[in-house]
Amino acid sequence: MKTRHNNLLVAFVLSAILFGCGGAKKAEPVAITGLETYKDESLGFGLKYPSNWMLRKQSGSQAVAFSSNNAIERFSKYDADGIAGAKISITAIKTDGKPLDQVVADSKEFTAESYSAPEKVTIDGTQGTKLECSFDLTDGKFQSEKYFAMKDSMYVTIVELSAFGSTFDSYRKNFDEIIASITLATAPAPKEVKIDTVSSEPAPPSETMRSISGNGFSISVPDNFTGARTTVKGTLASASYVGDRRDCTIQVDVFDASKQKNLDKIVADNKARYKATTANATTLGGAKAYSINYSFVKDVNSRVYFTIKNDKMFRVTLNWFKPKESSYLPIFEKSVSSFKFE
Repeated sequence: MKTRHNNLLVAFVLSAILFGCGGAKKAEPVAITGLETYKDESLGFGLKYPSNWMLRKQSGSQAVAFSSNNAIERFSKYDADGIAGAKISITAIKTDGKPLDQVVADSKEFTAESYSAPEKVTIDGTQGTKLECSFDLTDGKFQSEKYFAMKDSMYVTIVELSAFGSTFDSYRKNFDEIIASITLATAPAPKEVKIDTVSSEPAPPSETMRSISGNGFSISVPDNFTGARTTVKGTLASASYVGDRRDCTIQVDVFDASKQKNLDKIVADNKARYKATTANATTLGGAKAYSINYSFVKDVNSRVYFTIKNDKMFRVTLNWFKPKESSYLPIFEKSVSSFKFE
């Protein structure tokens, strides 16, 4: 399993240098007032989680408990400074024939220096692997522990406990109790009679939106989409927002436009890149803009918007699965309509 946060650590380190480390307010952990038990009805995986934290769950896939609503935002961006949020998650994924060591290696989101050597542990009576990660940010150390184990050859269970602001150790006692409570996923017994099957299609984008801001703009995206900083050549900043379908995304890129502010010329120069003959005049954030429709991948349609504000050029790219256009495009267009300059 390849996560969506590759190359993020470079951005974190740069942010920490820019913001400095002096005078930071000491982070306060969110107290755990009690533990409840979560168990997935489909695959049987589960664990204890803080009863006063926010729990998000998806049957047969994942459950995540965040220490607060603001913590959700920080875990989507991994800002160098912010709320001292914490997260506990349990995920079950199909192995697709991969050995456990390969799943562990594929799970690494940050640079190699951030990780300690994997160590063998026992989870739910089964031998598994523990992977620790830590790195310094402006408001303190980010730390996480991931646990990997397989009860059968079909599913691997991954449990992650992580916290910002050097608060990880304050949760140690509760985290140990949570680790001891883990139940691993197992493949359900095959059904004998029923022919009708329940579709396991990825969840569509939520109609409930959440606002993202930074780097001179704000935009609303579906609240079941996860954001990640991305590396795009020539950008000042770049972020991608994606849900269950990896081919359905909202991407915002910010470029330096101090030396070239002729939007018409920029769009004309880019039409060939997108194999387009026309560009449609529109607005973005109330400013003059152009959009180009294109498709580089079978069954995936795309649209890109260009606009300029002050010394920055903003590019918003939409990608959606064509057979599910009615589910994605209206929500994505709603997201574009929410775009504002800050």
